[in-house]
Amino acid sequence: MQTVLKTPHNIKPNQNKTFPIGTIQTVKHIFEELHLTPFLDDLKHSGHQLSGLTTGLVSYKMTEDLSVSRCHQWINNNPYLLKELQLDPFGDDALYRGLAILGKNKHLILSHLLHVLKNEHGVGLDMVFMDWTTAYFEAKPSDYIKYGHSRDHRPDRPQVTIGLAQDQHSKISVRLSIQPGNINDQTHFKKTYQQIKPGLRQGSVLVFDAGATGTPNLDLLVSDKRKYLTRMKLNTSDVKQHLNTFNKEEWTPVVTGNKDEEVYGKQLVFPSRTKYLYFSQTLYDDTLSNRRKHLEREYDEALDLWKTIQEKKKPRKKYRNSNHFLQTHLSYTFPLTGLSREEAIERALQLSITGKEGFFALVSNKDFSLHEALQYYREKDGVEKLFNSIKNELHIRPTRCWTQEAIDGSILIVFLAQLVISLLRYKHECLCHISTKFILQSLRNFALTIIVGHDGVRKRVFSNFDWINTLIFCGKTPGS
Repeated sequence: MQTVLKTPHNIKPNQNKTFPIGTIQTVKHIFEELHLTPFLDDLKHSGHQLSGLTTGLVSYKMTEDLSVSRCHQWINNNPYLLKELQLDPFGDDALYRGLAILGKNKHLILSHLLHVLKNEHGVGLDMVFMDWTTAYFEAKPSDYIKYGHSRDHRPDRPQVTIGLAQDQHSKISVRLSIQPGNINDQTHFKKTYQQIKPGLRQGSVLVFDAGATGTPNLDLLVSDKRKYLTRMKLNTSDVKQHLNTFNKEEWTPVVTGNKDEEVYGKQLVFPSRTKYLYFSQTLYDDTLSNRRKHLEREYDEALDLWKTIQEKKKPRKKYRNSNHFLQTHLSYTFPLTGLSREEAIERALQLSITGKEGFFALVSNKDFSLHEALQYYREKDGVEKLFNSIKNELHIRPTRCWTQEAIDGSILIVFLAQLVISLLRYKHECLCHISTKFILQSLRNFALTIIVGHDGVRKRVFSNFDWINTLIFCGKTPGS
């Protein structure tokens, strides 16, 4: 057997094969724990098993993640993978049909997962975090892919909106909702809530952001005997009665776990809810600092515009109307002329202050302390981390699918891949603070090498162990 790396013209070819098996073995194991394999096979009664196709799609999403066509090549060019997935060689149209079946039955699949997680994995849903985002498409708009407010800073692209619900204790994503791209958070909230509702108990707390806060949504939760914690906009009475008379000595200091953070709070108790007003010195300083930088840019732009007008030149296109069928006569005034740059910026900064800087408000119909309300609301950041993971590590886009069922199926594959990562963190506490990137990298590196001897005997060797995949597959870290 050749074991020494020689110069290229002396290297001899052999029949040894190395396969990355970390992702596929992990997905198979998690699917077995979730009883997902027989459930998926019941959704497709002929042709290739849906469980094998789904396992292959999720494994590929966690390994290379290029396209459905490349996933087809990845599976079919590897006899070991076909054997592991219990599949015969197939065409790429089988994967597209599989995606459509998954999308068509996504509610049944998600309900099954919620039932198993709640009853067998201790996911109690006592507190659930909810949030919404968007995923855009390089495609023409349709009845499903529509223009709307983009969280990806791509208002020029049609999109769909995606909602996630995450259990507070386990940090596991327990529900997924997908809606057309022009649906706002207040409307989408009802869809996500109706899907998570069967798993909730009376008294479960739902935590969400101000975008979904509205009287109809809060009344819906109260009528269902649920609790809520959400952020709300500061109103005029808050400013006049409490913010304008703010005094650090009269408000209660709030412990946040960060010794360098200075936060003060005040509770306003009403018959049906409690409002929590907070002042953060860090937020106040950051707000004024960012506003000052913005004013500095505006001052320089105003100075350039003033010079352009003095020289009787046309202002830049952004300062004038570009419609060929309209004539406009614009004039500009410079009220802070005569002041130095610093004086003008400071004057503008003082004029821009509204009295709300550094303040924010939460509201709940459950009796939290100032510390608890702020702590739980900030924990909602876990959903933002899920969105970051599915967008930047698992790459929810491009989907390369255009029908509603296929789009839903493609997004469901990403949701299942993230669910696998979340369950690994739930089972192994030391992975909780390891990013998705490094967990995926460890699983991709774990490989099986089949060494073929001169006598034709095949020997299997597992390789590329590190502490993460050793913990996942062996239940311990190397050297322990």
